[in-house]
Amino acid sequence: MLIIGASGFSLESLEVYISNNNLLDEITFFDNVSQVINPIIEKRFPVIRSFEEVKSLTKNFDFILGIGSPSSREKMYNIFTELGGVPFNLISKNASIGAINNTIKKGVNIMTGSIITSNCQIGNGVLINLNATIGHDSIIHDFVEICPGANISGNCEIGKSAFIGTSAILLPSIKIGEGAIIAAGSVVIKDVPPYTMYAGNPATLKKRLK
Repeated sequence: MLIIGASGFSLESLEVYISNNNLLDEITFFDNVSQVINPIIEKRFPVIRSFEEVKSLTKNFDFILGIGSPSSREKMYNIFTELGGVPFNLISKNASIGAINNTIKKGVNIMTGSIITSNCQIGNGVLINLNATIGHDSIIHDFVEICPGANISGNCEIGKSAFIGTSAILLPSIKIGEGAIIAAGSVVIKDVPPYTMYAGNPATLKKRLK
């Protein structure tokens, strides 16, 4: 198993992987960005520092996206699938996922305490962080990041690569456009256009994004 990233969120990913009763001795990390690797990782696990080293791995290796940020997750997802990797769904055994008609694609992280109810669609590379909730009939498109404690009500749709901040609340049937950012603690009561930043209670437009 290759975990992408070797600091911050990668440690949380490691924790979930371990708590799901997987073997520690099969883990390698990849990080070609950080100047200093987290010492907890560096002292115990092999760390690959270049894409050239990745090419030496056996084809069809599994990888976990142990990084945040929609753009970074999409970039690494594409690079590592092109290198022969297989995106792995890291789903905490302490997350709650309903049994009725949920679809979860590839390279998804669903962290501890998260709840997905019923008839939801979760796209490739999505990150659903600690204690986030997603209500019935919601659609979460590729590479969305949903931060800890965010509450997505039923029938919502979140566009590709959108970012939903910590403890943000989306009321029922809200649509969030591609690449939009919802700031932490915001309460969204109306649809949000693509590539905009909304914040506040109720959330209002703060910036148009490039």
